[in-house]
Amino acid sequence: MSTDFIRQFRSQPQHRWYSPLLVVVLTAVFYGVGLIIQFGGFLVWALIVIDGGNGDFDSLAETMVDFNTLNGIVNGLITVILMWPAAELATRIVYRRWFWSMISVGRGPSYSGAVGRGLRWGLLGRYMLLGLPVWGIAAVVPIVFSPGAMGDLTSGVQWDGRVAAMLVAVFLLVPFQAAAEEVIFRGLAMNVIGSWLKHPAWAVLIPVPFFVFGHLYDLPGLIDVGIFAVIVGVLTLYTNGLEVGMAFHIVNNIFALGLGVLSGADMNATSGPAIETVISISVPIVFAVLVVLDTRRRQRTEESREERGNRKANQQTNSDLPTTTRVCTVGRAHDHREPRA
Repeated sequence: MSTDFIRQFRSQPQHRWYSPLLVVVLTAVFYGVGLIIQFGGFLVWALIVIDGGNGDFDSLAETMVDFNTLNGIVNGLITVILMWPAAELATRIVYRRWFWSMISVGRGPSYSGAVGRGLRWGLLGRYMLLGLPVWGIAAVVPIVFSPGAMGDLTSGVQWDGRVAAMLVAVFLLVPFQAAAEEVIFRGLAMNVIGSWLKHPAWAVLIPVPFFVFGHLYDLPGLIDVGIFAVIVGVLTLYTNGLEVGMAFHIVNNIFALGLGVLSGADMNATSGPAIETVISISVPIVFAVLVVLDTRRRQRTEESREERGNRKANQQTNSDLPTTTRVCTVGRAHDHREPRA
């Protein structure tokens, strides 16, 4: 398991011991500015709605923090998404490059060291395809074995404009929300810690409490989130990039929020049935096993392809060499000796 990914800040020419700390401070400042702008936008929108006679300020304000409403989902997801541009601006100022280019690492052309590769779209799609069947099966199990665990999903979905609008918001915003969390907690945080502490375990474990307490769940739910964070952190190191975490996080949140909207479940709930917690803990473990198996298979395939390519190149080189003929001169080759007396 390589540590190249978490040493990117330290490998930058502009790096100083305090540079990662400066990135964190600037990220917090820019994020605060973003939240102020978001709140200002809400005030303008609320005034327009109130002037139109469609409600009062207090009721609108309540919907902004209620995930059972369209306003609440949009506001909540955007609040998380704003962390990403804040991190990008901070990294650009301190290290003169966008964090986007550090989403993954690979070897340079002459294998002189690891270089930032940006987002590997092919791997992102591949990992999403691995995660879809895992979560698909996980979503069916509670419905079969724990009636009522998924609200009224089995009794029929009530399609209306509200449900449709909330689903559109989920599908449009969740990919950015999930990616933003990975950029902050597995990208930025792991690189900050990796620039100071050499062992990768610190980079994986130290951000976990911050990620966990950003989620408002009961104790089993927080344990679930912690296990998720550790597994995704290890997979980030294993794959040298954030694509695996982004993919699983996107699939996870789309299933969770999408099924919640369809079933009419309480989206503000901080606890759930035991079977859902057990399944939620099991899913990232199964996904991690699939990622490891898939990565090893791809590595074997690439090694076999390289070996065949090298063998073919050697054969071509040998066939291009000029043929030489050794000529033995009889007179020189004959060992002339005097006859014995």
